[in-house]
Amino acid sequence: MTVAAVVPIDFWRQRFADFLAQRHESAASRHARQAAFERFEALGWPTRHQEAWRFTDLSGLNGWTLQAATDAPVDADALPTLETAHHRMVFVNGRFAPGLSQGNLLPAGATMTSFSQNPLPNPSPAGAAALEQHPFAALNGAFWEDGALIHLPRGLVLDTPIQVIFYATGGDMAVYPRLSVVLEDGAQASVVVEYRGQGRYFNAPVAELQLGQGATLTYHQIQQESAQAFHLGAIQLQQGRDSQTQMHLMSFGGQLARTDIETLLDGEHAQCLLNGLTIGRENQAGNYYVRVNHAHPHGSSQQSFKSVLDDKARAVFDGMIHVRPHAQKTDARQSSRNLLLSKQAVIHSNPRLEILADDVKCGHGSTTGFLDPNAEFYLRARGIPAAQARAMLVYAFANDSLNAMTLTPLRERLTRLLADRLALDGSMIEALIP
Repeated sequence: MTVAAVVPIDFWRQRFADFLAQRHESAASRHARQAAFERFEALGWPTRHQEAWRFTDLSGLNGWTLQAATDAPVDADALPTLETAHHRMVFVNGRFAPGLSQGNLLPAGATMTSFSQNPLPNPSPAGAAALEQHPFAALNGAFWEDGALIHLPRGLVLDTPIQVIFYATGGDMAVYPRLSVVLEDGAQASVVVEYRGQGRYFNAPVAELQLGQGATLTYHQIQQESAQAFHLGAIQLQQGRDSQTQMHLMSFGGQLARTDIETLLDGEHAQCLLNGLTIGRENQAGNYYVRVNHAHPHGSSQQSFKSVLDDKARAVFDGMIHVRPHAQKTDARQSSRNLLLSKQAVIHSNPRLEILADDVKCGHGSTTGFLDPNAEFYLRARGIPAAQARAMLVYAFANDSLNAMTLTPLRERLTRLLADRLALDGSMIEALIP
């Protein structure tokens, strides 16, 4: 059976029936999957007639068979590294790969495991509550096979970063990885999530992040997938009182990469930074849909998203700041800055505010434009070739997003990736990297 522009629900019903027939799970788990699938049935396959999916073109899935995930070998050299001491979990086609994973000794009480090794019946059976309108979160809740569970007890500070790699081997495959990060009161962690793969595949991941009172999380998501991949992911973040989150979202690959982010600041003085960068070329599409919900007083959030688009690349930034009536003294900012390198490139930027309190500081802004010809002329007048002058200007624009990252080995690796994409001269790369 092949996929049409609007995938018939009967296609998914048959796939779900076949999937359940192969699973040996408890009645509770099967019930949870059934609830998630019923939610997907109610939402239906999204189309561009729906406002939330107006700029997300799924027609590239035409002709795909969406095969079930299978086991496949992966060369360890194909996996990214942090080049520093770290804990690592690797999942291939949505399934834990212990032979490719590595774990240093964790402090007492800390947990880093896969759901297949964990006795919990289901990480979040019907998808996160805040994502209940997201059809692919529901699809994930129905079809997930495995995922990473990271849990730090109260007051534990984990100095060594945790790297979670989700790798897909292609073949018109559909994969549904999950990630759950729970930091209890006062806990601190740095997590790096990397999506990689080869060939054609459909990836619908869900990440759920929960922070207790005073917890601190630095979260990095690096989407560097195959040029033929479809990435339709979702992230739910819930923060308690006095908690802090830095979320760095970098999108370099995929034919279509869309991430929906739902953030709930569910305690006073909660702070959240969202830093996003999309680098698109040829016919790539990179979309971020962000909603930050301020539910308590004295919360602060900052959204800073950038895109650099060449050729016929497309991008979307759709951001919402929602301030509830009693969330006084909220400080929320939103910025979308976009650089077009081609007249065929397109960006749809839609920052929005929904403020129901009367004592807040909130603002938003969006800019889109081409390279400054005066700046380019300035560099060329000093003997720099035209192509290198343009690359340096683009690098300076995009690298601000990378400089916000405090994990040095990762930042340096991505800086080199950015410079390589822009074909910067090697000596210039060395001079530009701090």
